[in-house]
Amino acid sequence: MDLAVRFATADFPYSKECQCLGMAIQGAVMIRKGPNRDRKLHWFHAFVYSVLAGFAGGFLGFVFMGKPSSMLASDVNFGSCIIAYILVNYTPYDIGYKLCQTLPFTMLYTSFAQLFRSKGIMGFVNACYGVFKDTPSPYYPMPVFGPILYATLLGNMGGFIMKGLEGHVQNGVPWPVQNGLFVASFYHFFVNDTEGPIGKVLRAAIPSETLLGLDTAAFAALFASGFMQIMGLLHLPQFIGPQFTPFGSDLLNPWKDSASWQVGKNVSEYSKKKEKQSNNAASNGETQNGAVTDYTATKKNKKQNKKNKKIQ
Repeated sequence: MDLAVRFATADFPYSKECQCLGMAIQGAVMIRKGPNRDRKLHWFHAFVYSVLAGFAGGFLGFVFMGKPSSMLASDVNFGSCIIAYILVNYTPYDIGYKLCQTLPFTMLYTSFAQLFRSKGIMGFVNACYGVFKDTPSPYYPMPVFGPILYATLLGNMGGFIMKGLEGHVQNGVPWPVQNGLFVASFYHFFVNDTEGPIGKVLRAAIPSETLLGLDTAAFAALFASGFMQIMGLLHLPQFIGPQFTPFGSDLLNPWKDSASWQVGKNVSEYSKKKEKQSNNAASNGETQNGAVTDYTATKKNKKQNKKNKKIQ
């Protein structure tokens, strides 16, 4: 248990380097498999893509709280991007990229990348809570939405930059949004909600100190990191794939069409249904317009025929 907690809290030697390399390699591999699969991108174009695929949140996430970007404050982040880009794209006989394609190495860098993300979510929750904890709304004894949304945005910067707003959200709720809302909400209420009813109920339902001998912060970190480790591995194409979500497609029923809760598809069932409805409406409209046109033309013909008969 101690080893699991140390890993979840990144309390081991060279933790920061391992996390940053995991994120950087994942970003570089993503671009190599996608936009640069034909190796036609200019090296600088592909490098910028790789950096943003791995660290878009690190570049922009801090802006909302007026803090300096970690990409500027730490040489490890950007240094990892350079090392990962060379490893994936410029090793002899392409051995680096081939190594990154193997399942053991993929699982290794995915695990470190997920640790980076889980640590980021918890850190962003605490940072935002620390700023606003003395000025909660009159409706709850602590700030609720700010810390959760701030942490959720961290994991979605890459999607917004690489795909644009429309591309990132057009097919429903993206997995980074689902993951961010779930993990950030649980961590925030379990650790920071010391006076409100939600936090009290959660801690009563999960007595971590009694069951596992862990304080609330350690257990929440273990839960958040463990959940994201499992999901990161399950989303690999060698296992279930990126379309998997543990929350179920019926989560939003009956308030919203359940098909909107699909992830990992270029065209979701929700968008297909909407397109079909739109096409049906358009075809009905054309039929109605055509009928009106024919009726009007018929009336004009009858009037003209009457005039012709009078003249004759």
